[in-house]
Formats: sequence, C-alpha cells, structure tokens
Amino acid sequence: MPRLDAQRLAAWRMLQALGAEIERLIDTDVREEWDIPLGWFDVLAALQRQGGSARPSLLAAELRVVASSLSRRIDRLEEEGWVKRHAGADAADQRAVTVELTRRGRQLWREMNVTYRRAVQRHFATLLTDRQIASLRDTLDALG
Repeated sequence: MPRLDAQRLAAWRMLQALGAEIERLIDTDVREEWDIPLGWFDVLAALQRQGGSARPSLLAAELRVVASSLSRRIDRLEEEGWVKRHAGADAADQRAVTVELTRRGRQLWREMNVTYRRAVQRHFATLLTDRQIASLRDTLDALG
C-alpha cells in the first residue's frame, strides 16, 4: 500500500477544495435563477433517476448524505408540494416510507434541470477535454 506522501495529500486537498468550489458555483447559478438550493434539486434529480420514487435510504446512499440531512431536505420539499411521502402498504411494512415526486416536483425538476446542466457545462464540462473526462472517470471509479 502506498504511503500518504505529500503528493497524495496535496491531491486529496485539491480534489476536496475544487469539488466544493465547483459545487458552490453551480449552487449559486441554481439559486440565482430559482431561489432553491442545489441540495434540494439533487433530491429531485435522484428521485427522477429512480423513476420518480424511492426509499429515503436509497436516496441517501445515492446522494452520499447522512439520513438526517436528507430528511430535512425532504421535509422542505414536501412543504413546497414537490414530493410526498407514503407509508408502507401493509402493517408489516408501515415503517417503510417511500418518497415520490409530485406532478409539480416533476415539472420543477424539468425546468431546473436546464439551469443545472448549463451550470455544470460552464463550471466543469467545458474546462476538460474528452480524454481528461475519461481519465477522471477512471480515477473516480477507483475511489468509489
């Protein structure tokens, strides 16, 4: 196993800082147009990728966030009418909650997705070549 040398530590710090900076830039673009934080859009997008509904544990794993943080986001999205929670169908499944996009939530996701994709293009995609993207994907696959 390679030891944690200065080069590896510097790479980690750069990855951490650049990831956070790019996320802040994208969040700023999304908030400027929609007055909605990127973290809320991320939940809508994750639900969309899951076919419109999913259990919170699956969403938390996909988004790589702790359950309590996701629960607060879902609370806010539910207050706005963009998602709804459903309890399990039978008595044995009562604690199994599913979160579902509402019609309004799907529409919001479609409209916000244009802004999100434009921001990702501007702050990330246009800065890298196809070869760099492939290399980055390989690196991230190794980490993930």
